[in-house]
Amino acid sequence: MENSVKVSVVIPVYNVEKYLCECVDSVLKQTYSSYEIILVDDGSTDSSGSICDSYAINDSRISVIHKENGGLSSARNEGLKKANGKYIYFLDSDDYLKAQTLEKLVETAEKENSDIVFFDAVSFADVEDNFKVSQNYIRKYNYKTGKGTAVFSEMQKNDEFHSAVPLLFIKKDLLEQNDIHFIDGIYYEDMLFTYQVFCCARVASQIKEAFYHRRYRKNSIMTSNKNPKHFASFTRVYEEVKSFSELLGIADEAFAKVYIVRCAFNCFNIYEKLSKNDKKENKEKIKAISDDILKNNAFGNKALQMRCYGKIFWVIYKLIEIPFMKRR
Repeated sequence: MENSVKVSVVIPVYNVEKYLCECVDSVLKQTYSSYEIILVDDGSTDSSGSICDSYAINDSRISVIHKENGGLSSARNEGLKKANGKYIYFLDSDDYLKAQTLEKLVETAEKENSDIVFFDAVSFADVEDNFKVSQNYIRKYNYKTGKGTAVFSEMQKNDEFHSAVPLLFIKKDLLEQNDIHFIDGIYYEDMLFTYQVFCCARVASQIKEAFYHRRYRKNSIMTSNKNPKHFASFTRVYEEVKSFSELLGIADEAFAKVYIVRCAFNCFNIYEKLSKNDKKENKEKIKAISDDILKNNAFGNKALQMRCYGKIFWVIYKLIEIPFMKRR
Protein backbone atom coordinates (compact mmCIF):
# COMPACT_ATOMS: atom_id res chain seq x y z
CA MET A 1 0.00 0.00 0.00
CA GLU A 2 1.48 3.38 -1.02
CA ASN A 3 1.74 6.00 1.72
CA SER A 4 1.52 9.19 -0.34
CA VAL A 5 -0.55 10.51 -3.21
CA LYS A 6 1.16 9.98 -6.53
CA VAL A 7 -1.78 10.46 -8.91
CA SER A 8 -4.46 13.14 -8.95
CA VAL A 9 -7.44 12.03 -11.04
CA VAL A 10 -9.39 15.15 -12.05
CA ILE A 11 -12.96 14.47 -13.21
CA PRO A 12 -15.01 17.43 -14.53
CA VAL A 13 -18.71 16.76 -13.95
CA TYR A 14 -21.69 18.32 -15.71
CA ASN A 15 -25.13 16.70 -15.91
CA VAL A 16 -23.88 13.13 -16.18
CA GLU A 17 -25.97 11.43 -13.50
CA LYS A 18 -26.51 8.49 -15.85
CA TYR A 19 -22.78 7.76 -16.27
CA LEU A 20 -20.98 9.24 -13.26
CA CYS A 21 -21.00 6.17 -11.00
CA GLU A 22 -19.53 3.95 -13.73
CA CYS A 23 -16.77 6.52 -14.23
CA VAL A 24 -15.85 7.02 -10.56
CA ASP A 25 -16.17 3.31 -9.75
CA SER A 26 -13.66 2.52 -12.51
CA VAL A 27 -11.09 4.57 -10.57
CA LEU A 28 -12.04 3.07 -7.21
CA LYS A 29 -11.52 -0.40 -8.70
CA GLN A 30 -7.95 0.37 -9.78
CA THR A 31 -5.24 -2.09 -8.78
CA TYR A 32 -3.15 0.96 -7.78
CA SER A 33 -4.16 2.78 -4.60
CA SER A 34 -1.98 5.89 -4.20
CA TYR A 35 -4.35 8.37 -5.79
CA GLU A 36 -6.89 11.07 -5.06
CA ILE A 37 -10.04 11.82 -7.03
CA ILE A 38 -11.07 15.43 -7.51
CA LEU A 39 -14.66 15.74 -8.71
CA VAL A 40 -15.38 19.18 -10.15
CA ASP A 41 -19.13 19.77 -10.29
CA ASP A 42 -19.41 22.44 -12.98
CA GLY A 43 -22.84 23.78 -12.04
CA SER A 44 -24.78 20.58 -12.78
CA THR A 45 -28.58 20.93 -12.78
CA ASP A 46 -29.30 17.21 -12.35
CA SER A 47 -28.30 14.97 -9.44
CA SER A 48 -24.61 14.85 -10.42
CA GLY A 49 -23.58 17.23 -7.62
CA SER A 50 -25.22 15.16 -4.90
CA ILE A 51 -23.71 11.97 -6.35
CA CYS A 52 -20.28 13.61 -6.08
CA ASP A 53 -20.95 14.53 -2.43
CA SER A 54 -22.04 11.00 -1.55
CA TYR A 55 -18.78 9.59 -2.93
CA ALA A 56 -16.74 12.12 -0.93
CA ILE A 57 -18.56 11.21 2.29
CA ASN A 58 -17.76 7.53 1.85
CA ASP A 59 -14.13 7.76 0.69
CA SER A 60 -11.47 10.13 2.08
CA ARG A 61 -9.53 9.98 -1.19
CA ILE A 62 -12.36 11.83 -2.94
CA SER A 63 -12.91 15.58 -2.75
CA VAL A 64 -15.54 17.73 -4.48
CA ILE A 65 -15.44 21.22 -5.91
CA HIS A 66 -18.82 22.85 -6.61
CA LYS A 67 -18.64 25.82 -8.99
CA GLU A 68 -20.75 27.86 -11.35
CA ASN A 69 -20.93 26.46 -14.86
CA GLY A 70 -17.89 27.56 -16.80
CA GLY A 71 -17.24 24.73 -19.23
CA LEU A 72 -14.83 21.83 -19.45
CA SER A 73 -11.64 23.93 -19.48
CA SER A 74 -12.68 25.88 -16.41
CA ALA A 75 -13.53 22.69 -14.52
CA ARG A 76 -10.24 21.02 -15.41
CA ASN A 77 -8.29 24.11 -14.37
CA GLU A 78 -10.04 24.20 -10.98
CA GLY A 79 -9.23 20.55 -10.42
CA LEU A 80 -5.62 21.10 -11.41
CA LYS A 81 -5.26 23.88 -8.82
CA LYS A 82 -6.29 21.50 -6.04
CA ALA A 83 -4.25 18.51 -7.23
CA ASN A 84 -1.61 17.15 -4.83
CA GLY A 85 -0.23 14.30 -6.93
CA LYS A 86 3.07 13.92 -8.71
CA TYR A 87 1.07 12.97 -11.79
CA ILE A 88 -2.16 14.39 -13.20
CA TYR A 89 -4.79 12.43 -15.04
CA PHE A 90 -7.90 14.03 -16.55
CA LEU A 91 -10.81 11.60 -16.87
CA ASP A 92 -14.07 12.56 -18.60
CA SER A 93 -17.11 11.82 -16.45
CA ASP A 94 -19.03 9.77 -19.03
CA ASP A 95 -16.08 7.46 -19.75
CA TYR A 96 -14.21 4.83 -17.72
CA LEU A 97 -10.87 3.04 -17.24
CA LYS A 98 -9.59 -0.52 -17.17
CA ALA A 99 -8.64 -1.68 -13.68
CA GLN A 100 -4.86 -1.85 -14.29
CA THR A 101 -4.58 1.61 -15.87
CA LEU A 102 -3.02 3.69 -13.08
CA GLU A 103 -0.69 0.89 -11.95
CA LYS A 104 0.80 0.48 -15.41
CA LEU A 105 0.98 4.22 -16.07
CA VAL A 106 2.84 4.94 -12.84
CA GLU A 107 5.17 2.00 -13.41
CA THR A 108 6.14 3.26 -16.88
CA ALA A 109 6.40 6.91 -15.83
CA GLU A 110 8.70 6.06 -12.92
CA LYS A 111 10.82 3.63 -14.90
CA GLU A 112 11.31 5.96 -17.88
CA ASN A 113 11.25 9.23 -15.90
CA SER A 114 8.49 10.28 -18.30
CA ASP A 115 6.89 13.70 -18.41
CA ILE A 116 3.99 12.13 -20.28
CA VAL A 117 2.80 8.61 -20.97
CA PHE A 118 0.29 8.15 -23.79
CA PHE A 119 -1.95 5.20 -24.56
CA ASP A 120 -4.98 4.08 -26.60
CA ALA A 121 -8.75 3.98 -26.23
CA VAL A 122 -11.76 1.97 -27.28
CA SER A 123 -14.63 4.10 -28.62
CA PHE A 124 -18.27 3.20 -28.19
CA ALA A 125 -21.71 4.80 -28.48
CA ASP A 126 -24.61 4.68 -26.07
CA VAL A 127 -26.92 1.78 -26.92
CA GLU A 128 -29.97 3.99 -27.32
CA ASP A 129 -28.13 6.45 -29.58
CA ASN A 130 -27.67 3.75 -32.21
CA PHE A 131 -25.01 5.39 -34.37
CA LYS A 132 -21.68 4.13 -35.61
CA VAL A 133 -18.52 5.51 -34.02
CA SER A 134 -15.90 6.14 -36.69
CA GLN A 135 -13.19 7.71 -34.51
CA ASN A 136 -10.29 5.31 -33.99
CA TYR A 137 -7.96 5.65 -31.01
CA ILE A 138 -5.92 2.48 -31.52
CA ARG A 139 -2.39 3.17 -32.77
CA LYS A 140 -0.84 0.64 -35.13
CA TYR A 141 2.76 1.73 -34.59
CA ASN A 142 5.16 1.46 -31.67
CA TYR A 143 6.90 4.68 -30.58
CA LYS A 144 10.25 4.73 -28.83
CA THR A 145 10.52 6.68 -25.61
CA GLY A 146 12.09 10.02 -26.44
CA LYS A 147 11.73 13.78 -26.59
CA GLY A 148 8.12 14.87 -26.87
CA THR A 149 8.55 16.73 -30.15
CA ALA A 150 10.25 13.73 -31.78
CA VAL A 151 7.48 11.36 -30.70
CA PHE A 152 4.83 13.88 -31.73
CA SER A 153 6.45 14.24 -35.16
CA GLU A 154 6.47 10.47 -35.71
CA MET A 155 2.83 10.17 -34.73
CA GLN A 156 1.93 12.92 -37.20
CA LYS A 157 3.79 11.15 -40.00
CA ASN A 158 1.78 8.02 -39.25
CA ASP A 159 -1.47 9.99 -38.88
CA GLU A 160 -1.78 8.67 -35.33
CA PHE A 161 -1.69 11.79 -33.18
CA HIS A 162 -4.82 12.10 -31.05
CA SER A 163 -5.47 15.31 -29.17
CA ALA A 164 -7.75 13.72 -26.54
CA VAL A 165 -6.43 14.77 -23.11
CA PRO A 166 -7.71 11.59 -21.33
CA LEU A 167 -5.17 9.61 -23.36
CA LEU A 168 -2.31 11.35 -21.53
CA PHE A 169 -0.77 10.71 -18.12
CA ILE A 170 1.13 13.88 -17.20
CA LYS A 171 3.78 14.82 -14.66
CA LYS A 172 2.44 17.81 -12.75
CA ASP A 173 5.82 19.61 -12.81
CA LEU A 174 5.62 19.76 -16.61
CA LEU A 175 2.39 21.77 -16.43
CA GLU A 176 3.57 24.05 -13.63
CA GLN A 177 7.01 24.81 -15.02
CA ASN A 178 5.63 25.66 -18.46
CA ASP A 179 2.43 27.37 -17.27
CA ILE A 180 0.25 24.98 -19.29
CA HIS A 181 -3.46 25.06 -18.61
CA PHE A 182 -6.74 24.99 -20.51
CA ILE A 183 -8.23 28.04 -22.22
CA ASP A 184 -11.62 28.86 -20.75
CA GLY A 185 -14.71 29.30 -22.87
CA ILE A 186 -13.76 27.42 -26.03
CA TYR A 187 -14.31 24.02 -27.59
CA TYR A 188 -11.44 21.85 -28.91
CA GLU A 189 -9.17 23.03 -26.07
CA ASP A 190 -7.51 19.60 -26.17
CA MET A 191 -5.88 20.42 -29.51
CA LEU A 192 -3.85 23.21 -27.94
CA PHE A 193 -3.22 21.55 -24.58
CA THR A 194 -1.90 18.26 -25.96
CA TYR A 195 0.32 20.10 -28.46
CA GLN A 196 1.83 22.20 -25.68
CA VAL A 197 2.39 19.16 -23.49
CA PHE A 198 4.22 17.21 -26.21
CA CYS A 199 6.30 20.24 -27.21
CA CYS A 200 7.48 20.76 -23.62
CA ALA A 201 7.97 17.11 -22.65
CA ARG A 202 11.58 16.05 -22.28
CA VAL A 203 10.52 12.40 -22.16
CA ALA A 204 7.38 10.92 -23.72
CA SER A 205 6.56 7.22 -23.42
CA GLN A 206 3.95 4.96 -24.95
CA ILE A 207 1.98 2.06 -23.52
CA LYS A 208 0.41 0.29 -26.46
CA GLU A 209 -2.78 -0.70 -24.69
CA ALA A 210 -6.38 0.58 -24.78
CA PHE A 211 -6.89 1.56 -21.15
CA TYR A 212 -9.60 4.09 -21.88
CA HIS A 213 -13.22 3.49 -22.85
CA ARG A 214 -14.52 6.61 -24.61
CA ARG A 215 -18.25 7.11 -24.93
CA TYR A 216 -19.82 9.04 -27.82
CA ARG A 217 -23.21 10.62 -27.23
CA LYS A 218 -25.63 12.47 -29.46
CA ASN A 219 -25.51 16.25 -28.96
CA SER A 220 -21.97 16.12 -27.59
CA ILE A 221 -19.40 18.67 -28.80
CA MET A 222 -17.97 16.07 -31.18
CA THR A 223 -21.30 15.01 -32.71
CA SER A 224 -23.41 18.20 -32.58
CA ASN A 225 -24.09 20.60 -35.46
CA LYS A 226 -21.52 23.34 -35.83
CA ASN A 227 -22.24 26.94 -34.82
CA PRO A 228 -20.23 30.18 -34.54
CA LYS A 229 -18.75 29.11 -31.20
CA HIS A 230 -17.22 26.06 -32.87
CA PHE A 231 -15.71 28.33 -35.51
CA ALA A 232 -14.49 30.88 -32.95
CA SER A 233 -12.96 28.06 -30.92
CA PHE A 234 -11.00 26.67 -33.84
CA THR A 235 -9.75 30.13 -34.83
CA ARG A 236 -8.55 30.65 -31.24
CA VAL A 237 -6.81 27.27 -31.27
CA TYR A 238 -5.10 28.17 -34.57
CA GLU A 239 -3.92 31.50 -33.18
CA GLU A 240 -2.71 30.00 -29.89
CA VAL A 241 -0.87 27.09 -31.52
CA LYS A 242 0.91 29.50 -33.85
CA SER A 243 1.80 31.91 -31.03
CA PHE A 244 3.00 29.10 -28.77
CA SER A 245 5.20 27.71 -31.55
CA GLU A 246 6.73 31.13 -32.10
CA LEU A 247 7.29 31.59 -28.36
CA LEU A 248 9.16 28.29 -28.13
CA GLY A 249 11.15 29.04 -31.28
CA ILE A 250 9.84 25.95 -33.07
CA ALA A 251 7.52 27.61 -35.61
CA ASP A 252 9.88 26.75 -38.48
CA GLU A 253 10.17 23.09 -37.48
CA ALA A 254 8.42 20.69 -39.87
CA PHE A 255 6.26 19.07 -37.16
CA ALA A 256 5.01 22.48 -35.97
CA LYS A 257 4.14 23.63 -39.49
CA VAL A 258 2.20 20.44 -40.14
CA TYR A 259 0.17 20.96 -36.98
CA ILE A 260 -0.47 24.64 -37.65
CA VAL A 261 -1.69 23.70 -41.13
CA ARG A 262 -4.02 21.13 -39.58
CA CYS A 263 -5.46 23.77 -37.24
CA ALA A 264 -5.86 26.20 -40.14
CA PHE A 265 -7.76 23.68 -42.26
CA ASN A 266 -10.04 23.02 -39.27
CA CYS A 267 -11.04 26.69 -39.37
CA PHE A 268 -12.03 26.45 -43.04
CA ASN A 269 -13.81 23.12 -42.58
CA ILE A 270 -15.92 24.38 -39.67
CA TYR A 271 -16.67 27.62 -41.51
CA GLU A 272 -18.12 25.63 -44.41
CA LYS A 273 -20.49 23.84 -42.01
CA LEU A 274 -22.00 27.08 -40.68
CA SER A 275 -25.39 28.32 -41.78
CA LYS A 276 -25.60 30.94 -44.49
CA ASN A 277 -26.23 33.73 -41.99
CA ASP A 278 -23.44 32.58 -39.68
CA LYS A 279 -21.03 32.50 -42.63
CA LYS A 280 -21.98 36.05 -43.48
CA GLU A 281 -21.38 37.21 -39.91
CA ASN A 282 -17.96 35.50 -39.81
CA LYS A 283 -16.84 36.46 -43.31
CA GLU A 284 -14.36 39.04 -42.06
CA LYS A 285 -12.91 36.61 -39.54
CA ILE A 286 -12.23 33.89 -42.12
CA LYS A 287 -10.68 36.53 -44.38
CA ALA A 288 -8.40 37.66 -41.55
CA ILE A 289 -7.30 34.06 -41.03
CA SER A 290 -6.66 33.66 -44.76
CA ASP A 291 -4.59 36.84 -44.81
CA ASP A 292 -2.56 35.68 -41.81
CA ILE A 293 -1.92 32.30 -43.42
CA LEU A 294 -0.79 33.88 -46.68
CA LYS A 295 1.45 36.29 -44.76
CA ASN A 296 3.14 33.20 -43.34
CA ASN A 297 3.49 31.62 -46.82
CA ALA A 298 0.83 29.06 -45.84
CA PHE A 299 3.48 27.38 -43.68
CA GLY A 300 4.84 25.71 -46.79
CA ASN A 301 1.58 23.96 -47.66
CA LYS A 302 0.37 24.53 -51.23
CA ALA A 303 -3.11 23.13 -50.63
CA LEU A 304 -3.65 25.52 -47.72
CA GLN A 305 -2.44 28.39 -49.86
CA MET A 306 -4.99 27.53 -52.54
CA ARG A 307 -7.71 27.22 -49.89
CA CYS A 308 -7.01 30.78 -48.80
CA TYR A 309 -7.68 32.00 -52.34
CA GLY A 310 -11.08 30.30 -52.31
CA LYS A 311 -12.71 26.89 -52.22
CA ILE A 312 -12.78 26.65 -56.03
CA PHE A 313 -9.00 27.13 -56.23
CA TRP A 314 -8.51 24.47 -53.55
CA VAL A 315 -10.75 21.94 -55.34
CA ILE A 316 -8.96 22.50 -58.65
CA TYR A 317 -5.59 22.10 -56.93
CA LYS A 318 -6.67 18.83 -55.29
CA LEU A 319 -7.96 17.48 -58.60
CA ILE A 320 -4.59 18.19 -60.17
CA GLU A 321 -2.50 17.11 -57.18
CA ILE A 322 -4.03 13.66 -56.59
CA PRO A 323 -3.32 12.21 -60.09
CA PHE A 324 0.14 13.78 -60.00
CA MET A 325 0.95 12.18 -56.63
CA LYS A 326 -0.27 8.78 -57.89
CA ARG A 327 2.04 9.00 -60.91
CA ARG A 328 4.97 9.64 -58.59
